[in-house]
Amino acid sequence: MFIAMLDNLDSLRRFVAVAESGSVRRAADVVGVTQPALTRTIRLLEEQVGAPLFERRSRGIHLTSLGGRVLIHARHLLREALLAETEIHALREGERGTVRIAAAPVWMYSILPQVVAQVHVQHPSLTITLGAMNYSDAVPLLQNGELDAFFGGFQRIEALPSFLVRRAMFPARLTVIARESHPILAHDGATATDLLKYSWLSYQSDLAYLDTVQDAVQAETGRRVVAAVQCESMLTVLEMLRQGDFLALLPSSSLRSHHGAGLTEVPTRLEPISFQSGPIYRRSLQSNLAFRNLLSLAADRVETLGLRKNG
Repeated sequence: MFIAMLDNLDSLRRFVAVAESGSVRRAADVVGVTQPALTRTIRLLEEQVGAPLFERRSRGIHLTSLGGRVLIHARHLLREALLAETEIHALREGERGTVRIAAAPVWMYSILPQVVAQVHVQHPSLTITLGAMNYSDAVPLLQNGELDAFFGGFQRIEALPSFLVRRAMFPARLTVIARESHPILAHDGATATDLLKYSWLSYQSDLAYLDTVQDAVQAETGRRVVAAVQCESMLTVLEMLRQGDFLALLPSSSLRSHHGAGLTEVPTRLEPISFQSGPIYRRSLQSNLAFRNLLSLAADRVETLGLRKNG
């Protein structure tokens, strides 16, 4: 019954509309049907699955636990159906449609701008949406169909659904970064005690960066590094590092473009922190010529920046 329910794409669209709006009335306006017709669709779905998908509350309707799981699968199936339709159009008229991409900072400001510009020249009918996001936020959106691809570091290697592909493009390292004239560079390998003498910046979108330093320094000194400034923009963090005696733990690849001018790695006695960086994308995009070109151009850009060799 559950499989039969998921085979009806029109019913799935109606179900997703209700889930996202929290109201049958508002969802009916979105999908262009009457409220009674939409209510009948939801009741039929609940009969097919054998349990309620929504619960009624004073402020609207909310998904049950089962409804939440069905929503994930419904979004995925609807996205796959759309990509399949786009592929059919592509074979007839050339690559078109929309590819939704999220990316971590280094990809956003150093790699993808040039790549996306080149893809647009080659495939002008294709629309690309590009947004900044970290790994932890992107993976759930990839799984439920709200994103098509994420470019960034794999700081955790976890099992992914079979419809997602993970592809490493270059090794990345987390390293302490400071301006080239920072006084800490007078040390031949900064100790944990040395690192405590200066103010730290935290790149807010992924506090795990600073957490790594905090744990290492506390293990040696019994004291924790505290962020003097937390910032959600990587480019702002890099500029602040140029302007003062701050320290930050960031991917070494953040220094591989003009945005890293005037900054350098700080040699420390901390254990190195390494991981892979690259795209995670929907497997169905492997048949999309424009996306394959995007991956190829991204790999070329990584090579040009020297990221594959240096991390």
